Formats: sequence, C-alpha cells, structure tokens
Amino acid sequence: MQKQMIEMMEKNTAVAMESVRKIGELNQRSFDKLFQQQADLAAFFMDAGARGLELMTKAKGYQDLLAGQTALMRECGERSINAVRASIDLANEASSEYGNLAQEGYSIAKQQMDEVSSLKVAA
Repeated sequence: MQKQMIEMMEKNTAVAMESVRKIGELNQRSFDKLFQQQADLAAFFMDAGARGLELMTKAKGYQDLLAGQTALMRECGERSINAVRASIDLANEASSEYGNLAQEGYSIAKQQMDEVSSLKVAA
C-alpha cells in the first residue's frame, strides 16, 4: 500500500510538472504574439509620424496637406482597429487553450481521485 502511494505521488508530481510546462509554453506563445503585434504597431506609428512630417514639408498647399493628413489618419485608424481585432482573436485563442488545459487537468484529477479511492477500498 505504501509503495503504491509513493508511486501515485511520483505520478502526480510528473503530471503537475507537465501541466506547468504546458501553461508556461502557452504563456510564452501568447506573450510572443502580443509582443510582435505591439512591435509591428509601434513601427507603423513611427513610420506614420515620419510620413506626417514629410507631408508637412512637401504639401503643395493647405488642401493637399489636409487631404494627406486625412488619408494618413484613416490608415492609422484602420491599422489600430485591425490590431484590436487581432488582439481579441489572440485572447480568444489563448482562452480556448487555457480552457482545454483546465478540462484536461480536471479529467486527470478525477482519474487520480478514483485511483486513490480504489487504494483505500483495497486497504
């Protein structure tokens, strides 16, 4: 009985470590995707700022400047909306994966509890 309990503890520890590894990998993937998205967005806005300054120096008049700034702001707005949508998609994807991990953990915990109960009955 004691040997079975030790084996079960070792198995539980291995399962817990595997779960922690999976969660860590999911966290890292999510962070990498969000970081890349933010870096791309920051680079875009830096470029948009440079284009805005260039527009101010090269515009051939007020109407030209206004039209260029309007187009640039429209592009910035569209890019921002797309970034928000991508972030929501990423959050939904991560949420689904976290849910799957939680369900898997619940199933494993239930199985382990059943094993413990069978050991108690056998004793």
